[in-house]
Amino acid sequence: MAERSKRICLYDKEKIEHTNPETLKLFQKYQIDMSIRDLSPNSIKQYTSDLYQWFVYMYDNQFNLSVLEATDDDLNEYFYFRKQEGNNVARQRRVMSSISAFYKFLRKKKLIKESPTEFLERPKQGQPVIKQTFLNVDQVNKLREKLAEYGDTQLQTYIFFGLSTMARVNAMAHLRWEQVDLDERTCIDVLEKEGKIVDLYFSKEVEELLRKMKSEREEKQINDYGWVWYTPYITEEECINNGTLNDWCKKAGEMIGVPTLHNHDLRHSGSNILKELGMDIQDIAELLHHESTETTVKHYLTVNKKKVKDNKDKFTF
Repeated sequence: MAERSKRICLYDKEKIEHTNPETLKLFQKYQIDMSIRDLSPNSIKQYTSDLYQWFVYMYDNQFNLSVLEATDDDLNEYFYFRKQEGNNVARQRRVMSSISAFYKFLRKKKLIKESPTEFLERPKQGQPVIKQTFLNVDQVNKLREKLAEYGDTQLQTYIFFGLSTMARVNAMAHLRWEQVDLDERTCIDVLEKEGKIVDLYFSKEVEELLRKMKSEREEKQINDYGWVWYTPYITEEECINNGTLNDWCKKAGEMIGVPTLHNHDLRHSGSNILKELGMDIQDIAELLHHESTETTVKHYLTVNKKKVKDNKDKFTF
């Protein structure tokens, strides 16, 4: 029997109302176009549902982007999120078709020259649903060893910064040196999900790596325009994109036999390791900037079945 796809519910009326105004205006035109084409009410309902969920994701995780600004990297991030949440190939293809149809409309209206969906790899039937990865302490130690051997200070710093701060990828991508207090090992006034301003805390190891990375750039006279993460393509206004950071994660993951390692896996792994080391759930939730521990427990922590079994053995009757 085919695996039943897990449903994802992102709909939020208030967030829809505050979606990027340009996106909403274009979507209203698209709704008129769908009605003119005599699509069935069920088809229109499905397209609308798929697009609303995408709009909410952009509102929550991509600084409320306009659909005209979204890139193939932004869409790849969204579809990866859906895979992590348990969508099977059939549902992924359907959602991708809904978004592609919307971009086809925008192209027909000459509002875009090319659709970012054209650059996406379509999921193939039988392709497994990607599950989130939780690195354990042994894997992190192996990763530390491999990255040190590889010799790319920025790559090493980014991976351990992500594990240590457990920050979301957009927050890390937009991080500037002026926000980083190396002495206090804190990043201040960081823009996070839903427009929240938060602080991030990093380890002594990461502090030393950041200092080393900064020193190397000064020696090589590299102008990073004040951004913490550098590529030759950044400018004073444009920071590194999420797709590049994901490529860095994949490269690091391949070093330890985890080629599917993704940006958000650093967040999952860091929080789960803290739990295994004994940190209080409430403190972990605070570091993740969750409003309640329910989200932390449900999506960010795994159950150590051996520990549960060993604990049960203590209570014989």
